[in-house]
Amino acid sequence: MMSNIVKQRKQELSKFLNSKEVSQRLEDLFGGDNKKATKFKATLFNIALDSSLNNCDLPSILKSALMIAEAQLPISKQLGLAYIVPFGREAQPIISYKGYKHLLRRDGILIKAREVYQTDDFKMEFNGFDDIFRLEVGKREENEKWIKENLAGIWVAVKYTDINEVENFFVSREKLDQLANLSKAKNSKFSPYNSGFWLEMYVAKAVGYIARKIGVSGDNVAKAFEIENSQSTLLEEPQKTDDNVDIFDVEVEDISENENKGTE
Repeated sequence: MMSNIVKQRKQELSKFLNSKEVSQRLEDLFGGDNKKATKFKATLFNIALDSSLNNCDLPSILKSALMIAEAQLPISKQLGLAYIVPFGREAQPIISYKGYKHLLRRDGILIKAREVYQTDDFKMEFNGFDDIFRLEVGKREENEKWIKENLAGIWVAVKYTDINEVENFFVSREKLDQLANLSKAKNSKFSPYNSGFWLEMYVAKAVGYIARKIGVSGDNVAKAFEIENSQSTLLEEPQKTDDNVDIFDVEVEDISENENKGTE
């Protein structure tokens, strides 16, 4: 019975991917490069056969893959730059932390993100352009339950390579939860949020949020923002307040490579 279902799915998928409409969209995307289009089809074919996407409409899987490809990211989940996950019968694309790092590097922006936990000694001293960010790592555990209970926020360091300046931000746990809850795909049992990549996805949310705050305008990053928008019914503008601050930003001259490292 199962083999018949898989066989039927393969037939439907093959017919769909070889349809005139899909072929035209891929030709437009890859500028008539048949080799790239054929490789994309083969990868998408395998993705669509993943059991987690069995109940998803094929057009929504294609749409998700095209959105990722338009951001100039590979669609293979093995590379860990982007994922396609189910939300009911609709597939949804997700950009990972690694994916954002990849995109921002193309625009001359280097990113480092580090987790801050309740057990850490975390301080920021504000003094004009000489503000200092300090993080002394405390006792930590590796299991996901402890991480979820103790994550205080994510430190995101941004280096602008064209002017050799660094800006640092802190995104609070409260803000991270809010951003994550905007994603429809978060509730899927197959989502990276629920399959061992919870922390990575929170880091991705922090990086994507800060990329908006600093006004990154590259075409590929803009496509990544479109992916974020496609998952959300609400998208707030970054805010800073005196009380219950969600984001702090400081500027320093460089990032020390010898500091304790978090998520790279």
